[in-house]
Amino acid sequence: MMTTVTDIPIQDFNDSRKRGLLILCLFLFPIIFTSILFLIVISVADINFNVIGHETKFAKIESPKNRSIVSKQFEITGSLENPLLNHSYYLVESREKRLWPKYNLGDQAKQWKKSLTHRAGKNNFSQYQIVMADPTLKVVFENWFKSSKKTGKYPGIEKSSLKNITEKIVANIKVKSQ
Repeated sequence: MMTTVTDIPIQDFNDSRKRGLLILCLFLFPIIFTSILFLIVISVADINFNVIGHETKFAKIESPKNRSIVSKQFEITGSLENPLLNHSYYLVESREKRLWPKYNLGDQAKQWKKSLTHRAGKNNFSQYQIVMADPTLKVVFENWFKSSKKTGKYPGIEKSSLKNITEKIVANIKVKSQ
């Protein structure tokens, strides 16, 4: 004997339908909740998903390699590839929400080699970056060099005071002190 849908009592049909909806809601709730939470965090937080490596079309850091362990004194080498007109390129050290300009690399394509003293504490990471500076940012860096040499104090520049600084990084490596 076969039963048809009409032979099933309405109450049983509604209960199974409710159970199905409950299971569906229990399955979808974590997905929807985490999606909304992720969107809130992304919109509120200052997270940059653009990852700049050791090489772009503008510049390249050849050594040390990313995530290398360096001694207190080390050499960093690289090249400027296709500099934009009216822009200067600076090698900077970045750590703890601050950056310290190290060298003006100029505005012409070339190979470069610089000696650095790693200032981060033992087993701490620092990033060394090449920043493409427009005329406004160049003035900020050059004024920092002048005032630091004059006073003998080299305070880092607060990254938050530099508008869109992360968009101006054209090469980046992270190294750990020995």
